[in-house]
Amino acid sequence: MILIAIFAFGKLKLSETNLTSIKESVNKTPITLTFKDNTKTEGIVFLAHGFAGSTSFMRPIAVALAEAGYLTVRFDFLGHGRHPLPYSGDITTIEGATQKFVNQTNWIISHYLLKYDPSFSMIIGHSMASDIIIRSASLNPSINSAVAISAYTDALKAKEPKNVLILNGQWEPQLRSKSLDILQNIGIDNPNEGRTYGMLDDNTIRKVDFIENADHVGVLYSVRTQKELIDWIKILKKDKQIFISNNIGIWAGILFFSIFFLIILLTKFLPQKTLGKYQFSYTRFFSINILACALPPLILYHFTFKFVNFPAHNHLINQMFLISIILLFSIPSTQFKELTKSFNFPLFAFLFILFCIVFGSILDNYVSSFLLTGTRVPVFFYCLIGSIPLMVLMQMYYDNYSNGWIAGNIFKLFIIISLSTSILLDITQLFIMGYAIVLFLAFVLIFGFLANMISKRYNNTLSVGLANGIALAWTFSTALPLYVN
Repeated sequence: MILIAIFAFGKLKLSETNLTSIKESVNKTPITLTFKDNTKTEGIVFLAHGFAGSTSFMRPIAVALAEAGYLTVRFDFLGHGRHPLPYSGDITTIEGATQKFVNQTNWIISHYLLKYDPSFSMIIGHSMASDIIIRSASLNPSINSAVAISAYTDALKAKEPKNVLILNGQWEPQLRSKSLDILQNIGIDNPNEGRTYGMLDDNTIRKVDFIENADHVGVLYSVRTQKELIDWIKILKKDKQIFISNNIGIWAGILFFSIFFLIILLTKFLPQKTLGKYQFSYTRFFSINILACALPPLILYHFTFKFVNFPAHNHLINQMFLISIILLFSIPSTQFKELTKSFNFPLFAFLFILFCIVFGSILDNYVSSFLLTGTRVPVFFYCLIGSIPLMVLMQMYYDNYSNGWIAGNIFKLFIIISLSTSILLDITQLFIMGYAIVLFLAFVLIFGFLANMISKRYNNTLSVGLANGIALAWTFSTALPLYVN
């Protein structure tokens, strides 16, 4: 496993060995420029990520286009990634967050077109950004083409913007159907995927196609997507383009999971400790967990204590803490007395470094933002108020009951139901918490699984629960978009 991890890491580094990436800022927007060393620039390509994403999602495409000789410009939207400022407004309306994102994109386009005055420029946007880039390109006649990936847009017109390509994953049937409807709405009768409409001479070509064996996220990492983009540029520029594919997604996945399985193997070498197990009281457990599931959403609908200015984060902190308070009554007091006796700082430190630094670096560089910076630092510390007691209690269920795995998994289910209920009660303010549920599921499947493997061997509830609590707070504070009213 160590050799596999080293090999995958080497492959990731080799994929960008001829490229240079630099960081800049335009109107406080974090920018990443990637270009090929000692090569004449063929033009500029702007890359915009989808909702709850960051520049890391667009890295494979940026690398492929940089290898072809283009200067690629990636940026984080307001409230996303490393951007220090939150976004505001309803994301589903043009007058709300959409217009702010369009304005932000236009600032970046104008800045770099003025700075470099390229002969060719193109903009690519994924998911939410597919609508943003269509609107921005329509306002910027200097943009020669717009590419909408996993397209959500109704802004496309027959002649604006110039030369549009729409790409969806094969496993996105609704978006594929929607994209054909877009072409039909601009006057193309019975459009088909893979066929080009319009004329290059007047910059009105339109094409919808799909990427085989790709879903909403996988489409960004597919080599087929990279080739489709290069082929599209060949059509637009009527010349040959270098195509050097990369498998950044595959190698990042191999690196991540080789470390994951390596840790599982290493748990066999931990000194095994066993503690007595408490009998599992179904009546007590279910009654208190149902109460902890149902009561917090109702209470918080009427009143929340203000920790941070971001409604979704603030509600999440309140809800995790309130659930924890109620669940305290499901644990016998004798178990709390045993917690501090077995605390092991090296084990806690190891798990923190593994989750937040090792795995966090892979996620931050190749998946989505996971770096704790700027505005997100105080959010992280406030998230600890709810995440630490919640994760310690969860670990107590796993470690101290004879049927702990049942208790732990039911506990997770109740948390998800509780968070979902809060969203339904106030979907306008709390819809971002839907993404928090996705993050929570990913967290417990990967980090939680490893933590339980280690705790099962070592039986150190507080060390593992504390590390999990900090890692969960880290996840919520870095990956959830920052939103204000």
